[in-house]
Amino acid sequence: MKFGIGQAVKRVEDKVLITGTGKFTDDIDVGEGLSAHFLRSTHAHAIVSSIDFETASKLPGVHLIATQFELDHEKVGEIKCLDLVKNVDGSDIVPTTRSPMARGIVRSVGDIIAMVVATTKEQAINAAELIEVNYEPLPAITDVDSALEADAPQLYPDYPGNKVFHWRVGNHEEALHEFNTADLKTDRIVELSVVNNRIAPNAMEMRQIIAMPHPESDETDELLIWCGTQGTVSLSKQIAEALNLDSRKVHLRSGNVGGGFGYKIFLHPEQLCVCWAVKKLNRAVRWRQDRTEGFISDLQGRDIKSYAKALVTKSGKIKAIQFKNQANLGSWLSNFGVYVPTKSTSRTLTTLYDIQNVSLEVIGVVTNTPAIDAYRGAGRPEANYIMERLMDKIAFDLQIDRVEVRKVNLIQPEQIPYKTVCSGTIDSGNMPALFDDALRNADVEGFRERYENSQKNGFFRGLGIALYLESCGNGKDGGVDIRFNKDGDVIIYAAQMENGQGHQTTLTQIFSDRLGYDAGKIRVIQGDSRISPSGNTGGARMTVIQGSATAEAAEKILKKAKPFAAEFLECGLNEIDFEEGIFRRVNTNKTVSIEYLSKNLFNNGEVHPFNLKHFYTTQGPSFPYGCHVVEAEIDKKTLVTVIKKYTVTDDVGEVINPDTLLGQIHGGIAQGVGQALYENLVYDKTGQCLSGSLMDYTLPRADHFTMITHYLKNTKCKNNYLGVKGVGEAGTIGAPPAIISAICDALSLAHIDMPVTSTKIWKSIKKEVI
Repeated sequence: MKFGIGQAVKRVEDKVLITGTGKFTDDIDVGEGLSAHFLRSTHAHAIVSSIDFETASKLPGVHLIATQFELDHEKVGEIKCLDLVKNVDGSDIVPTTRSPMARGIVRSVGDIIAMVVATTKEQAINAAELIEVNYEPLPAITDVDSALEADAPQLYPDYPGNKVFHWRVGNHEEALHEFNTADLKTDRIVELSVVNNRIAPNAMEMRQIIAMPHPESDETDELLIWCGTQGTVSLSKQIAEALNLDSRKVHLRSGNVGGGFGYKIFLHPEQLCVCWAVKKLNRAVRWRQDRTEGFISDLQGRDIKSYAKALVTKSGKIKAIQFKNQANLGSWLSNFGVYVPTKSTSRTLTTLYDIQNVSLEVIGVVTNTPAIDAYRGAGRPEANYIMERLMDKIAFDLQIDRVEVRKVNLIQPEQIPYKTVCSGTIDSGNMPALFDDALRNADVEGFRERYENSQKNGFFRGLGIALYLESCGNGKDGGVDIRFNKDGDVIIYAAQMENGQGHQTTLTQIFSDRLGYDAGKIRVIQGDSRISPSGNTGGARMTVIQGSATAEAAEKILKKAKPFAAEFLECGLNEIDFEEGIFRRVNTNKTVSIEYLSKNLFNNGEVHPFNLKHFYTTQGPSFPYGCHVVEAEIDKKTLVTVIKKYTVTDDVGEVINPDTLLGQIHGGIAQGVGQALYENLVYDKTGQCLSGSLMDYTLPRADHFTMITHYLKNTKCKNNYLGVKGVGEAGTIGAPPAIISAICDALSLAHIDMPVTSTKIWKSIKKEVI
């Protein structure tokens, strides 16, 4: 059928995007309104001894200048960490909160000192420049090693030694026993330290926000907000709570969202400030964030130092592992800032390997840098990276083949379903078969010839291998609300908000497939806190949860429709067949379409009999997995790395749309390549960001890539109705370890940290030679 599951149909959302007729936040025209600008700290750590804005407030066009003092006076709430863990000793973490603006002290460059609201943005900027701020600078720390030193400056009295938490998961005692009783005449201990570098989200659309008194309400405290977000309901509730409003008073809408992958789920200080200003002035207020502001005020990703110690046999079989991570949380605890390096990282800790004695310890540390939160993969890239680098290190130390090390540790088909030590149960898959296919697909046997050709032409060439496991799509959300109208059209109100993934196409395909409904009559509506069910897009969970909810809802609608079809066809329920949208009375040529029924059952003022609200709960997480095989060349003269061959083999379960699947894989790989080779947020000793613009922070470009060849070896997920596994983060997880593996192979190195620049390669080679 047309527009069915498995077909590579064109995305329905693309027309407005490629013709420039989309509706992003900055496209919203509210008529007359005001502009907000934020005066930000130039210090990473300082006491704010005084703020004087008397002169600034007298400039023409200035309507409001406010500091945290004004917000405290009106009891504006703060940003809370929404998911905490317990310490190793069983004690609770002290749950500090984040005020929207600085309250007497700044802890990172970019902290908001004051907000100016003026008629134009230029007037607001001019006024901000006249605000006099006196700082008493304090020493700054930007990395976990410095923060944990005995004489390090302290950021919070609640976190002695700058430690927010010390958390542990796994069977620590069993792993420790294996190490303590090991016979090192037959076994080996392999150790490795890696850095997972800090990266900036850099979405196409910045965090713009427009807020105004609600134009459809007579109540002065009711707000309408426009901003790009990954979930309107949860964000609107947080804003309402902080502003001491009933949740029904905050109406949040999103148009098109120009990228997100994590950081647009969460509440940011600017959103609270702008919304408070609207309440104060009873006027519409717009904040246009620029790219430089994004580098110093957006939530950022990764920034973890990992140490691994493995006890292995001579064949490379792992008997026990201890992981110890130091997580840089930044200067404050964001909504899921604690969850990401702890619970989320542990979800795929042992990846595709059969390891039963394993422990993970995590120390969360505050520093004078922007806060860290979920970013594409949110912990799983970090777990997979240390695991795959460890596999290569085992092979390097034991002088055995990297492929064989992985094969001897892989989960075997007869072990599925496989209960992991730290997380859930892997429900489906055949890891050894996929690995064999991946090596064959990448023509690993032919690598030697390509290697020799590269050598003749003045290049090092390396082969990189990385297996990965993702864990996603667990739980439930607000589901779908499906409504029919008099024209026979269907509107699917969906909980999660797309930020580029193609949700409208996916849900349309699923609904059309199950009911044979004309795709042109199906509309998917997201991004309105008053009509959308609750839910956030994140963790590659949309198709797993929303897709399954839509499929089940469609089948429930079919059951609702069947009695009406029987009445129309003048027969019993057991005398009806249904196929591709048509009810047929068996052994006759009498038919009626479900679209015809839906149109003719509409009665003004009555609820359509096919209308349905439905949510779906998975039976557990999905576990997509796969293998990335990369070949990279390094110019012997310039030491510039170029990816020459990239092959991916994935098990992603049931495929809804091959084209959107491939787009997600490619996009994820691009982000992974960026982290491995180019992207890095660098801070000096005073806490100033040295890579705070796109002149210094290198995003990957088209000419940094080769063609990506993609293969599938799918097994259906058993934990959700559709059998899908989720792919939104898969490429980002597999790419970094594969690329680093290729570079290390080319240079005969045990390890090199990301991002791998020419300078870093030169230093590594020089060190090896010396």
